[in-house]
Amino acid sequence: MAAVFLVFALDTPNTHSLKLTWLSVVALITAFRFFDWLYWLIKLRRTKYQALGARNRVVLGVISLSLMWCIYSVVFYESMDLTELALTFAMLCTLSSGANSALSGHKKTAILYTVLLLTPASCMALFSGVTVHVFIGCLGILYNISITFSAARAADLTEETVKLRNENTHMLEKMHQEIAENDAVHDELSQAYSQVIATKESLEKEVERRTDEIRMLSSLDPLTQLYNREAFIHQLSVTATKSIKSGHSVALLFIDLNGFKKINDTLGHKVGDAVLVEIAGRIGAFANDYQAGRWGGDEFLMLLPYADHETAISVANALLARISQPLDVMSNQLCVSATIGIAMLPEHTSSETELVQLADFAMFEQKKLHLSEPRMFTQDLFENLKQIENLRNGLQEAISRKQLYLCYQPIVKCKTKEPWSFEALLRWNFNDNLVGPDTFIPLAEQTGLIHEIGAWVLNRACIDASQWQHSPNASVSVNVSITQLLDSDFIWILDKALKTSKLQPERLHLEITESMFADNKEKVKAKINAIKDRNVQVSIDDFGTGYSSLSQLQTLNFDTIKIDRSFVLNMHQGGEAIIKATLFIAKQFGCKTVAEGIETEQEALKLSEMGVDYLQGFLFSKPIINDKLRRWVENIET
Repeated sequence: MAAVFLVFALDTPNTHSLKLTWLSVVALITAFRFFDWLYWLIKLRRTKYQALGARNRVVLGVISLSLMWCIYSVVFYESMDLTELALTFAMLCTLSSGANSALSGHKKTAILYTVLLLTPASCMALFSGVTVHVFIGCLGILYNISITFSAARAADLTEETVKLRNENTHMLEKMHQEIAENDAVHDELSQAYSQVIATKESLEKEVERRTDEIRMLSSLDPLTQLYNREAFIHQLSVTATKSIKSGHSVALLFIDLNGFKKINDTLGHKVGDAVLVEIAGRIGAFANDYQAGRWGGDEFLMLLPYADHETAISVANALLARISQPLDVMSNQLCVSATIGIAMLPEHTSSETELVQLADFAMFEQKKLHLSEPRMFTQDLFENLKQIENLRNGLQEAISRKQLYLCYQPIVKCKTKEPWSFEALLRWNFNDNLVGPDTFIPLAEQTGLIHEIGAWVLNRACIDASQWQHSPNASVSVNVSITQLLDSDFIWILDKALKTSKLQPERLHLEITESMFADNKEKVKAKINAIKDRNVQVSIDDFGTGYSSLSQLQTLNFDTIKIDRSFVLNMHQGGEAIIKATLFIAKQFGCKTVAEGIETEQEALKLSEMGVDYLQGFLFSKPIINDKLRRWVENIET
């Protein structure tokens, strides 16, 4: 209506057509807002609708109209006389005043609407240079500032009012709801107290059931659905307590799969997991009431309450037969075997944790023997276990207590019998008892002490060899295990030993057992190349007894081949042919040869005639300590 008044009541011929265009746009915007309001009133008002879109349409319409008024005051300012200008300002002030309350629901829109209405026209009047216009512009600016602050306060008040109204409404609804609920509860309590008691008991049972279900789910191994380690130990404790009170024994089966690592490495972990699930199902079929668990990896446990020796052995044999049946896993036909160790409670121990250890130890001992039948723990095994544990503890301090020492066995030149090298052999004097390397080296590898001990041996051998005035050109041979060789610090340890001892690298021979080449071929090759880069000599130990000897010579850089003593002992039963073949291969690849285990002059003579370069064995000397090497060398020379 204000726009119509300005266009038709204050008709100016020269701008009339332009004003009509402006009025048409204003009418279209107003019509859009009107129909948007009708849409809200009819379709949206009493529904849960997206308020953001509706609000944005309102804001768009309001700002569009304020822009149109801004355009009017700017475009037609120059053509306005004083009367039209005053009326225009009055209209704009009236509209901004009305917006103060009408738009208080959206603070930014209310302020922007007021600023767009009055600021452009007021600024033009203020800088027009006409005194009356300047006064009108000043009044417009002041009014604009006043109405802007008023709009802000009105918006804040509206927002606070809406919040309070909503809070009051919510509180009132909540109060009525609580009153109704209290009344309903009071009525129910009054009318059916016995039903409440019954419901309470039912809820307690349901909570207990769900708690047991949650506890059960947290107790299961996620892959196999057998008990996990913690849950199985708890179940073992409960079962053991009941069995002991009733005077019965409990058998524990420790089950370890054979060859599972190979399945994982060759067919992948998905197939490996599927195998574990299938094996767990077979084990679970033998166990009642979740008396089976997964200890970790490919190890499982099974509990047999009220079982004696014969029952435990029979169940274990049946379980082995079931496990060894063929598997069809992801289109792979597989066969998996297992090794089982058995321990009894309370016969062998009264501790649940120790019971698992004893069964594990029985399984481990059986696995070392490569036997298929289950093994029952015995006192002899227990004594062996205590001895091994004692050795394992003693090995921790063997270096610091100076219980380890080196012996050296000479390796002589075949023709002259002069010492060519001395093989360093580790010995352990534990509490005045000599412990053989076949016993303590595996323990060192199991406990991780092999790295520390191996570094000590290498360093000690290099220092001793650097001080051999009796044999200044002789080399020292040091055995290196696969665990040492593949250690990331091995090359650093080697460099440190050479630097500390000042031994020429050419005088150090590292003997590497051929059997370690079966796995980790690429890593072994990289380490051997690094050793050769330092001019250290490399020997293959036990040649011909291990894995793919010829293929290793083709890909790896060796200096010496050691012929295993088993071929020397059996020269009359096929060993001679193998030795000749080895000598031929060594010659083709430019390697020297050492024959081990020489005990007789006939063996030495025969091997010399065959072309062996160096000999080693009791015929020349048993392993002797470093201090006695000088005397041995002097005896050889005389």
